[in-house]
Amino acid sequence: MDASTAAVIARCESISEVSVGFRMYRMRVIEVFKGRPKLADSVIEVASIKELPRDATFWIVGYGEAPTEWDSPEQVSTKALSYLRGLSRLPERGPRRLGYFLRFLQHGDELVAADAYNEFAEATLEDIAAVADQLDREWVISQLRDASVPVHRRRLCWTFLSQCGTAADASLFDEMLRKREVDATFDPGMDAAIACFIALAGERGLGRVEQAYLASSDAEYLDSFAAINAIRVHGTQLKVLPRERLAAALRLMLCRPTLADLVIPDLARWGDWSMIDRVAKLFEEANEEARFVKPAAVLYLKTCPLPAAAEALERLRAIDAQTVQAAEASMRFYNGPTTVPVPPPSDDDASSGLQAP
Repeated sequence: MDASTAAVIARCESISEVSVGFRMYRMRVIEVFKGRPKLADSVIEVASIKELPRDATFWIVGYGEAPTEWDSPEQVSTKALSYLRGLSRLPERGPRRLGYFLRFLQHGDELVAADAYNEFAEATLEDIAAVADQLDREWVISQLRDASVPVHRRRLCWTFLSQCGTAADASLFDEMLRKREVDATFDPGMDAAIACFIALAGERGLGRVEQAYLASSDAEYLDSFAAINAIRVHGTQLKVLPRERLAAALRLMLCRPTLADLVIPDLARWGDWSMIDRVAKLFEEANEEARFVKPAAVLYLKTCPLPAAAEALERLRAIDAQTVQAAEASMRFYNGPTTVPVPPPSDDDASSGLQAP
């Protein structure tokens, strides 16, 4: 609506087929949310390849003036009108805004429910934490147990549970794993699920994640990747466990050369310079399957302020000068210690909340 020049509610009056599969809909505007007031009660024509029901009510946005280019109509229920009317009265950001959308996540109109979800998908973790007291824990749990819920919404519910759940709710993680064993098509949303599990179970939960997904060479790649992302969220945006403890968990991945490049940038970002020798050895022993560890190792050593890192880098340069030079050149185009696009921690490292992307 912000990007449009007009936004209206209209009712379909007639339909004409211009060509096979292409229809022109004559719409009567019944309410103007944005745009020229004279649009009210006017007739607009909107093209669509979808077959729209007669006499239904639609939400339509338009762009430009004289003439306005109308976007594809979205059917809305009468109940959705109050939701749409409330949008113009909201602040641009903050917990009061999210509190409004929270009420509509369970709405029967999919257009409304999806729009409300999208607001949370773009919200900051701080804002989500600020509405924790408004979350319906029982509803959140029911959504996680409902296999028909899309995985992107299940991830949001894991985020919610991390804010409103109890330590006992950590058992829901195992319940979802059992469901995945029975139904291979079921996706628990592992990254958000693991992040929530650690938030609720604390040190015990992190220990289980380490054993199952980080230290074990038998762990599925996608599960290990999800675990790394979950720990990354904790290390950059949460304050459940000390970052030093989280870094120790990621260091376990350095024993798995083909996946070590996934965590080396995080160790650099968090200033964990205890792995200089191990990182250098990964470079020296890298085979074709573990080739991505080489540039990650160079960036780690190049960023490390300790003399031992500079000495190790020179040893690697003597072994493979071309790779070292290429990695150093890449730093001219990215000013930072990592190639993983996640935000750095805040100064006080005190943000709370979870969000899986």
